This record gives sequence, structure tokens and C-alpha cells, in this order.
Amino acid sequence: MPTFAYQVRDVAGITSTGVLNATNPMEASSQLRTEGKVVLSLHEKAAGASASAVRPRRIKKEEVLYFATQLAVMVDTGVTLTEALDSIAEQSEDSSLQLVIQDISEQVKGGMEFSVALERHPRVFHHLFVALLRASEASGTMGSMLQRLSEYMEQQRETRKRIKGAMTYPIMMLSFCVLVVIGLMVFIMPRFEKIYASKNALLPMPTRILMGASNFLVTYWPILLGFLAVGVIGLWYYLCSPAGRLLLDRTRIRLPILGKMYRQAYLARSLRTMATMITSGVSMLEGLEITVDATGNHEYKQLWKDVSQSVKEGQALSEKLFESSLIPRTITRMIASGERSGRLGPVMNRVAQFCEDELKISVRTVTSLVEPLMILIMGVIVGGVAMALLLPVFSISRVVAH
Repeated sequence: MPTFAYQVRDVAGITSTGVLNATNPMEASSQLRTEGKVVLSLHEKAAGASASAVRPRRIKKEEVLYFATQLAVMVDTGVTLTEALDSIAEQSEDSSLQLVIQDISEQVKGGMEFSVALERHPRVFHHLFVALLRASEASGTMGSMLQRLSEYMEQQRETRKRIKGAMTYPIMMLSFCVLVVIGLMVFIMPRFEKIYASKNALLPMPTRILMGASNFLVTYWPILLGFLAVGVIGLWYYLCSPAGRLLLDRTRIRLPILGKMYRQAYLARSLRTMATMITSGVSMLEGLEITVDATGNHEYKQLWKDVSQSVKEGQALSEKLFESSLIPRTITRMIASGERSGRLGPVMNRVAQFCEDELKISVRTVTSLVEPLMILIMGVIVGGVAMALLLPVFSISRVVAH
């Protein structure tokens, strides 16, 4: 008879592991559930590695959103969970997601709770995803919870798209400006230098500086390219380090023009996550812990950690928020009002919607300001180079006609 290794949780929340003999996984799971245990993992010992060893490549958030939306519709229309999972796995065009769904389906068929099966794949399903479905299993509202999850993920995707859209234009314009200047320095300036050198006249200071920079660039470009590559790689590794991410997070929310947009984005994400957790029946402390992970900025993470700690000590949610400059007073007052009236969930949802609307306005404002600003910067840089290049021509009587 096969031997199965298991990990279970009892009614007191204590986790334990062990082995038992059974003819198949269904029988092993049934024995454990009869004892009042919640199955966290179960696999045949002789098989070696558990199914959690499935380590897919990175799966896009859009694929997870599509999975949640499909599953919500199928569960709401009466399809059993395992049938829905098998059907989605068959139709999935992403082989990695297909493997993950198949693994989840096998675990659910073996008696494991759906949320626990999802938790085995943290690279695919965020803590929030798992926590909400755990709450829905207890309340029997999985279909509506999946729909709410889909809406939440769609809102987060739209927020990311708006931020990326606002940043794409200035980055492209700045890159184009740099390429134009390099082209002028490398291909155009050397030709003018030969003309000016044949006249043996004293050139204007801007032109001499430009020629010196052009000569240096043309002569030492391999060294400069090497230094640039080392600098970019070094900067990349630094920004990926804890100290670099901290510096980048602090810089983002303090940038002129763009800083306000980033602050509103992080605030909207935090409040939407918290609102979704509270209205879904997840405990306040668990909701705060997940909000910390979902925020995406160190400064806001620290804020929600402090809030979580104050709530553990018995303080109201809004007390710590009043002490922070990261959240506007008007929003904190609305949250405090929701706490006093016992309607914190609906109030948080309304506040999150308000912040998302403010973010849309902020993105439009940033875009309208950045476009003319980038045109002005490009005009100054490219125009300055062109003027320095042509200054001797304006004094043609002293240089060309010498």
C-alpha cells in the first residue's frame, strides 16, 4: 500500500506533518479530514518531490486576470470547481499557467482546500488573491469573490497602464534628443571642424567647447562606451539592492511634477487593496499585512506597517494615519468617519474610488505639462548645439573670408 506524506492544520491552527498508508490520495485525504484536519499538502512519499515543485516561468498578470474572470463565470453558472479548473487548463495557451492550474486541480481533487492549493504557487498568485479566496471558502461566496478579484486586478492593471503611458512620452523624447545630439557630435561636427581649421581664425568659445567634446567622443568612444556599460550595469545592480530600491522609492514620490502622480498611485493602490480586504470579510490585521505587500513603495509600506502595529496595540486605524504626511488629511478624516459609523468597508471603497479618479486627473495634468516641457528641453539642447556649430558662420567676414 502506498505511503503518503502530509501536512495538516488542526482546529486550533497548529500545523503538523506525518505519513499514513492509503490506497490512493482520495482515501488518504478522507482519513485526515475525518480526524478534523485541514489538508495543506499531500503527496505520495515514494514519488519524491511534491507537486509544489512545479516552478513555472514568470506568468503575466493578464493571464492570472483572465484565469480569475473565467473561473468566476464558470463557478457562478454552477460548474464544479474541479471541472472549471480542468476546462480552463485545457483552453489555456500559456503552457506554464496550464501546468499550475493542472497542479491546483489535482490537489483540490485530493481533498486540499482551493486557497491552500493556490498558496503553493506564490510566484503566480499574490497573498491578496489567496486571502480573499480563503475568506470566500468560509462564507460560501467563491463566485462573487472571484468576480471582485477580477475587478480589483483590472483596476490595478488600468492604474499601471496610466502610469506607464504618462512616463513613455518623456522617456522617448529624451532618448530621441540624446540620439540627435550624438549624431550631430559624431557625424556633422567633424566636417565643420575641417572647414574652420583651414581658416586659422579664433572660433567662439561655445564652438571650441563643442569641437573639443566632439573630438573626445570620436577618439575615445570605445572607452566611453565601456564606462557607460559599467555605469549602467552598476546602477542597475544598485537599484535592485535594498538601499537602491529605498532611494528610488523615496525619489519617485518627491520628484517635481511626477511626484504627486506617484503618491496618488501608491495611495490609490493601498486604499483599494485595504477596501477589498475589509469588504470581503478578511480580518483587519491580515488585510493590513497584505496591503503592506501590495503597496509597491517603501515609504508607504512603512506607513502601513506602523498602522498595523498600532492596530495590534488597540488603536484605531485612522490614529496613525493622522500622523503621516503621506496621506491627505481629508482622506484620513473620511476613514476616521467610517470607523466611527461602523461603515469602514464602504467608506474605504468610496475613498479608493476618489483616489483613483484623482490619479486619472493627475496623469492628464502631468501629460499636458510634460509634453511642452520636453519640447522646450529638446529645443534648448539641440538648438544650443546647432547654434554653437553655426556661430562662426554668422561671423563669416572674420572666419570664412579670412
